[in-house]
Amino acid sequence: MFVRVWTEYVPSPDPFSLVFMLKNRILVGACWKGKLEGDESNVYGFFEHLLTACYYFLQPEHPHVKALTRFERMNAEEAGFRLKGDEVVVYRGVERNSIYYACSTGRIARIYYHNELLEFTNCPEYGGKHKGVVELPLREFVEDVLEISREYLEKYAPIIEKIRLEHGEEPDDYDFLQKFYREVEMLYRESGFC
Repeated sequence: MFVRVWTEYVPSPDPFSLVFMLKNRILVGACWKGKLEGDESNVYGFFEHLLTACYYFLQPEHPHVKALTRFERMNAEEAGFRLKGDEVVVYRGVERNSIYYACSTGRIARIYYHNELLEFTNCPEYGGKHKGVVELPLREFVEDVLEISREYLEKYAPIIEKIRLEHGEEPDDYDFLQKFYREVEMLYRESGFC
Protein backbone atom coordinates (compact mmCIF):
# COMPACT_ATOMS: atom_id res chain seq x y z
CA MET A 1 0.00 0.00 0.00
CA PHE A 2 1.32 3.39 -0.97
CA VAL A 3 -0.16 6.82 -0.25
CA ARG A 4 1.45 10.12 -1.15
CA VAL A 5 -0.05 13.47 -0.18
CA TRP A 6 1.10 16.69 -1.85
CA THR A 7 1.12 19.60 0.61
CA GLU A 8 0.95 22.37 -1.99
CA TYR A 9 -2.28 24.27 -1.36
CA VAL A 10 -4.56 24.72 -4.37
CA PRO A 11 -7.62 26.91 -3.66
CA SER A 12 -10.55 24.53 -4.18
CA PRO A 13 -12.99 22.56 -2.03
CA ASP A 14 -10.25 19.92 -1.61
CA PRO A 15 -6.98 21.88 -1.61
CA PHE A 16 -4.56 18.93 -1.46
CA SER A 17 -4.00 16.00 -3.76
CA LEU A 18 -3.04 12.41 -3.17
CA VAL A 19 -2.19 9.13 -4.82
CA PHE A 20 -3.39 5.82 -3.39
CA MET A 21 -1.87 2.63 -4.77
CA LEU A 22 -2.31 -1.05 -3.96
CA LYS A 23 -0.11 -3.69 -5.57
CA ASN A 24 1.07 -1.28 -8.28
CA ARG A 25 -2.51 -0.27 -9.18
CA ILE A 26 -3.43 3.42 -8.89
CA LEU A 27 -6.84 3.59 -7.20
CA VAL A 28 -6.73 7.38 -6.67
CA GLY A 29 -4.54 9.71 -8.72
CA ALA A 30 -2.90 9.31 -12.10
CA CYS A 31 0.32 9.03 -14.04
CA TRP A 32 1.32 11.65 -16.63
CA LYS A 33 4.56 11.71 -18.58
CA GLY A 34 6.05 9.00 -16.36
CA LYS A 35 5.27 10.78 -13.06
CA LEU A 36 2.63 10.11 -10.43
CA GLU A 37 0.09 12.91 -10.13
CA GLY A 38 -2.25 13.35 -7.20
CA ASP A 39 -5.99 13.81 -7.49
CA GLU A 40 -7.65 16.58 -5.47
CA SER A 41 -8.92 14.81 -2.39
CA ASN A 42 -10.28 15.34 1.07
CA VAL A 43 -7.17 13.93 2.76
CA TYR A 44 -8.77 13.74 6.21
CA GLY A 45 -11.81 11.97 4.72
CA PHE A 46 -9.60 9.57 2.77
CA PHE A 47 -7.92 8.31 5.94
CA GLU A 48 -11.27 8.20 7.72
CA HIS A 49 -12.61 6.00 4.87
CA LEU A 50 -9.71 3.56 5.15
CA LEU A 51 -10.03 3.33 8.92
CA THR A 52 -13.80 2.87 8.64
CA ALA A 53 -13.33 0.00 6.17
CA CYS A 54 -10.99 -1.70 8.67
CA TYR A 55 -13.38 -0.99 11.55
CA TYR A 56 -16.13 -2.80 9.63
CA PHE A 57 -13.81 -5.59 8.44
CA LEU A 58 -12.99 -6.36 12.07
CA GLN A 59 -16.70 -6.54 13.08
CA PRO A 60 -18.48 -8.35 10.23
CA GLU A 61 -21.24 -9.72 12.50
CA HIS A 62 -22.30 -6.31 13.82
CA PRO A 63 -25.93 -5.58 12.72
CA HIS A 64 -24.96 -2.13 11.36
CA VAL A 65 -22.16 -3.65 9.25
CA LYS A 66 -24.52 -6.32 7.87
CA ALA A 67 -27.13 -3.71 6.94
CA LEU A 68 -24.54 -1.40 5.37
CA THR A 69 -23.08 -4.32 3.40
CA ARG A 70 -26.50 -5.19 1.90
CA PHE A 71 -27.02 -1.54 0.94
CA GLU A 72 -23.53 -1.04 -0.51
CA ARG A 73 -23.66 -4.33 -2.42
CA MET A 74 -26.78 -3.04 -4.22
CA ASN A 75 -25.07 0.31 -4.90
CA ALA A 76 -21.98 -1.43 -6.27
CA GLU A 77 -24.00 -3.55 -8.65
CA GLU A 78 -26.03 -0.54 -9.83
CA ALA A 79 -22.72 1.25 -10.50
CA GLY A 80 -21.55 -1.65 -12.68
CA PHE A 81 -19.21 -3.41 -10.26
CA ARG A 82 -19.44 -7.21 -10.30
CA LEU A 83 -18.75 -8.24 -6.72
CA LYS A 84 -18.19 -11.87 -5.84
CA GLY A 85 -20.65 -13.51 -3.48
CA ASP A 86 -18.23 -14.35 -0.67
CA GLU A 87 -17.74 -10.82 0.70
CA VAL A 88 -19.14 -10.46 4.22
CA VAL A 89 -18.37 -6.73 4.38
CA VAL A 90 -18.75 -4.16 1.59
CA TYR A 91 -17.77 -0.52 2.20
CA ARG A 92 -17.67 2.28 -0.40
CA GLY A 93 -15.03 5.00 -0.59
CA VAL A 94 -15.39 7.92 -2.98
CA GLU A 95 -12.81 10.52 -4.00
CA ARG A 96 -13.19 13.25 -6.60
CA ASN A 97 -12.44 11.02 -9.62
CA SER A 98 -12.40 7.55 -8.08
CA ILE A 99 -14.78 5.14 -6.46
CA TYR A 100 -13.74 1.97 -4.71
CA TYR A 101 -15.48 -0.75 -2.78
CA ALA A 102 -13.39 -2.22 0.02
CA CYS A 103 -14.68 -5.73 0.66
CA SER A 104 -13.74 -8.50 3.07
CA THR A 105 -14.27 -12.24 2.91
CA GLY A 106 -13.03 -12.59 6.49
CA ARG A 107 -9.54 -13.56 5.33
CA ILE A 108 -9.07 -11.58 2.10
CA ALA A 109 -9.45 -7.86 1.42
CA ARG A 110 -10.75 -7.32 -2.09
CA ILE A 111 -10.79 -3.76 -3.45
CA TYR A 112 -12.89 -3.09 -6.56
CA TYR A 113 -12.09 0.28 -8.10
CA HIS A 114 -12.79 2.65 -10.98
CA ASN A 115 -10.38 5.56 -11.34
CA GLU A 116 -11.76 7.91 -14.01
CA LEU A 117 -8.68 10.13 -14.00
CA LEU A 118 -6.42 7.20 -14.90
CA GLU A 119 -8.49 6.42 -18.02
CA PHE A 120 -6.55 9.16 -19.84
CA THR A 121 -3.03 8.26 -18.71
CA ASN A 122 -0.15 8.46 -21.16
CA CYS A 123 1.94 6.07 -19.04
CA PRO A 124 1.91 2.68 -20.79
CA GLU A 125 2.39 0.72 -17.56
CA TYR A 126 -1.00 1.98 -16.29
CA GLY A 127 -2.89 1.96 -19.59
CA GLY A 128 -6.15 0.02 -19.30
CA LYS A 129 -5.74 -0.32 -15.53
CA HIS A 130 -8.24 2.39 -14.57
CA LYS A 131 -10.60 -0.21 -13.15
CA GLY A 132 -10.23 -3.64 -11.70
CA VAL A 133 -9.88 -5.65 -8.52
CA VAL A 134 -6.97 -5.91 -6.12
CA GLU A 135 -6.77 -8.68 -3.52
CA LEU A 136 -4.51 -9.03 -0.51
CA PRO A 137 -4.67 -10.78 2.84
CA LEU A 138 -7.04 -9.00 5.21
CA ARG A 139 -4.37 -8.90 7.90
CA GLU A 140 -1.93 -7.18 5.53
CA PHE A 141 -4.57 -4.62 4.46
CA VAL A 142 -5.47 -3.70 8.05
CA GLU A 143 -1.82 -3.51 9.12
CA ASP A 144 -0.98 -1.28 6.14
CA VAL A 145 -3.93 1.03 6.83
CA LEU A 146 -2.89 1.34 10.48
CA GLU A 147 0.71 2.04 9.50
CA ILE A 148 -0.03 4.73 6.91
CA SER A 149 -2.72 6.29 9.13
CA ARG A 150 -0.32 6.53 12.07
CA GLU A 151 2.34 8.07 9.83
CA TYR A 152 -0.18 10.55 8.44
CA LEU A 153 -1.46 11.53 11.88
CA GLU A 154 2.01 11.93 13.36
CA LYS A 155 3.93 13.54 10.50
CA TYR A 156 1.65 15.04 7.88
CA ALA A 157 -1.64 16.04 9.52
CA PRO A 158 0.00 18.85 11.53
CA ILE A 159 1.57 20.26 8.34
CA ILE A 160 -1.66 20.06 6.36
CA GLU A 161 -3.68 21.53 9.22
CA LYS A 162 -1.25 24.45 9.57
CA ILE A 163 -1.50 25.19 5.84
CA ARG A 164 -5.31 24.96 5.92
CA LEU A 165 -5.54 27.33 8.91
CA GLU A 166 -3.17 29.80 7.17
CA HIS A 167 -5.71 29.89 4.31
CA GLY A 168 -8.65 30.59 6.64
CA GLU A 169 -10.16 27.10 6.60
CA GLU A 170 -11.92 25.50 9.54
CA PRO A 171 -9.85 22.89 11.41
CA ASP A 172 -10.58 19.18 10.99
CA ASP A 173 -11.33 17.08 14.06
CA TYR A 174 -8.03 15.28 14.49
CA ASP A 175 -8.93 14.32 18.05
CA PHE A 176 -11.71 12.18 16.58
CA LEU A 177 -9.42 10.67 13.93
CA GLN A 178 -6.77 9.85 16.57
CA LYS A 179 -9.38 8.17 18.80
CA PHE A 180 -10.80 6.31 15.82
CA TYR A 181 -7.31 5.12 14.84
CA ARG A 182 -6.75 3.81 18.39
CA GLU A 183 -10.14 2.07 18.36
CA VAL A 184 -9.37 0.29 15.08
CA GLU A 185 -5.92 -0.65 16.40
CA MET A 186 -7.51 -2.11 19.55
CA LEU A 187 -10.07 -4.08 17.49
CA TYR A 188 -7.22 -5.44 15.38
CA ARG A 189 -5.29 -6.59 18.46
CA GLU A 190 -8.40 -8.27 19.86
CA SER A 191 -9.25 -9.91 16.51
CA GLY A 192 -6.64 -12.63 16.67
CA PHE A 193 -5.04 -11.51 13.38
CA CYS A 194 -1.91 -10.17 15.05
